[in-house]
Amino acid sequence: MIFGVNRRRPPVLSVIVVFAVLAASPAHGRCRIENVAALPVEIDTNQLLTWGSIDGKPVRVLIDTGSNMSVIWRSAAERLGLRLISAPHMRLFGLGGESRVDATFVDELQVQTFKVKALRIAVAGDRPGGADFIFGEDFLGSRSVEFDLSHGVVRTMETAGCTPAELPYWAKTYSMADLVASPRDLLAIRVDVLLNGHAVRAQLDSGSSATLLAKSVADFAGVHYVSASAEVVGIGEHSIRTWVADVQNFKLGDESISNTQLRVAQLGKYQTMDTIGSRIRVPTGTEPEMVLGMDFLLAHRVLVDNTTRKMVFTYEGGPVFQISKPTRYHQASSDTAPSLSVGN
Repeated sequence: MIFGVNRRRPPVLSVIVVFAVLAASPAHGRCRIENVAALPVEIDTNQLLTWGSIDGKPVRVLIDTGSNMSVIWRSAAERLGLRLISAPHMRLFGLGGESRVDATFVDELQVQTFKVKALRIAVAGDRPGGADFIFGEDFLGSRSVEFDLSHGVVRTMETAGCTPAELPYWAKTYSMADLVASPRDLLAIRVDVLLNGHAVRAQLDSGSSATLLAKSVADFAGVHYVSASAEVVGIGEHSIRTWVADVQNFKLGDESISNTQLRVAQLGKYQTMDTIGSRIRVPTGTEPEMVLGMDFLLAHRVLVDNTTRKMVFTYEGGPVFQISKPTRYHQASSDTAPSLSVGN
């Protein structure tokens, strides 16, 4: 979860390859779901990774829908020999608080079949990181995105003339949820969920290794705390304490999960900033109440559609919410799958 303040929107990526139409409605002949680019991915400790290059030098790329801007990790910028310039009007917040931000100019950025030239990119991240480049929603949000992780691929797509029921081309049984806004406009994938009957604003965050619920929301929803859990870290300098809590019911669109457990964290802690004329730090006000992390994406196949502002998804198996520590490379977890029901 990373968000910048006073960001500039980058130019639209040029696409090298456009693949054939994946699906069309025989009844109407209007629905077009075109696969613009397929990004082969690997899962390492629940990080969604692919490969790319910056100025011709290879980089490890984290696909992060929880970041509204793309970022070069500071250690990678130093390794690549990039010249850093100050970015006094840009501030960057994430899990663990604020990160120092610089900027750099690159001649060419490439992520698999995506390519863009002559780009100014933020540089941040003082903690050791598992990736060199954070591929965020400023690029990903410009198109519809499908997460097909059981087949090791993330697809960017263009849809046209499709009803929501025609979007899950791979399955007859599916679940559906409304997006709060188009990711193209919001630079985030946000949905409303119900937690023990209480409405909660959640964000689909492929940059988070596990689903996290804000502690203030958990307390309001009356969850039962079971134990303390490991601390989590993000781009900020602070680590965040977490707890494990019993949840009676979680509902996203047509999918309902009963008697499960979630990790709870103080998501907004350290995400504060100074205001002019005051010494009191105030919340940035942009963090979600819940992040649906890589555990959710590993258990589902998900299509986020900009055109209809819908998220369609199918349960593929395994635990929806992981409480134990992720494995080095993804394999079946020992966590038990909860009682789950789907709709359409």
